[in-house]
Amino acid sequence: MRSNKKWLTSLLGAILCLTLTVTVKQSVSAEEETTWNAYFVSTEDTKLYVEPDWTGEIAVSVPKDSVLKWISEEGFYTKASYNEIEGYIDTRFIGYNEELIAAHEEELEREAQKIAEELEAQRLAEEQELIARSEEVRMVAAMIQCEAGNQPMEGQIAVGAVIMNRVKAPNYPNTIQEVLYQPHQFGPADSQMFANLLANDTIKESCREAAMQAYMGVDNVGGALHFQRVGYGEGLVIGDHVFY
Repeated sequence: MRSNKKWLTSLLGAILCLTLTVTVKQSVSAEEETTWNAYFVSTEDTKLYVEPDWTGEIAVSVPKDSVLKWISEEGFYTKASYNEIEGYIDTRFIGYNEELIAAHEEELEREAQKIAEELEAQRLAEEQELIARSEEVRMVAAMIQCEAGNQPMEGQIAVGAVIMNRVKAPNYPNTIQEVLYQPHQFGPADSQMFANLLANDTIKESCREAAMQAYMGVDNVGGALHFQRVGYGEGLVIGDHVFY
C-alpha cells in the first residue's frame, strides 16, 4: 500500500510539472504572437479614448478598417496608436486583416524611404554648398569668372577642369592656389578683378556651380591642360575657347 501511495504521488507530481510546462509555453507563445502582430484593424467605426473608459475623453475617432499599432492590453481595452495619437480602444472592435496591414506597412516603408531620400538629398546639398563656399573652390570660381564669365556653363566648367587637371598633373603644382598663381599661366591671378571677386564674394552662381563640378571631378575637356581664344591653336572648341 505504501508503495502504491508513493507511485501515485510521483505520478501526480509529473502531471503537475507537465501542466505547468504547457501553461508557460502557451503564455510565451501568446506573448510572442502579440508582439509579432504589432498592428491590428478596427472592425467598426469607433474611437480611441484618453483613458480606458468609454465614457471619458475621446482622443481621436477611428474609422472602420483603420490600421492601429498595438501597445499593450489593459482589461477590456487595448492601448494603441492611430496616426501617431495614442489612446485606448474597446477590445471588442479590433480584428486582424492581413491585406490591410500589409498595405499599411508598405505605405510606412515608402514614407520612410522618401524621408531617407529627402535627408540624403539635403545632406548632399549642404555638402555641395560647403564645397562651393570653400576657399579653394571660391578661387577656382573667381578665375572661371575672370576667364570665362561670359561663356555658357559648358565653357565655364571647361576652364575649371583645366585648373583641376593641372593640380593632378605631375608637371604642375599640386594645390589649386599654387596652380592659379604660377607665374605666366593665369593672367587674371594678379588682377584687381580677381582680388575683388574673392574679397567681396561677388562671384556669379554659374561660376560657383562650374567650379564645384570641376572640383568634384567633372572633366569635359578630356584632360586638357591649356586653353586660349579660338583662332590661336587647335583642339576642342567650347564657346570662345579652344582646349588642348
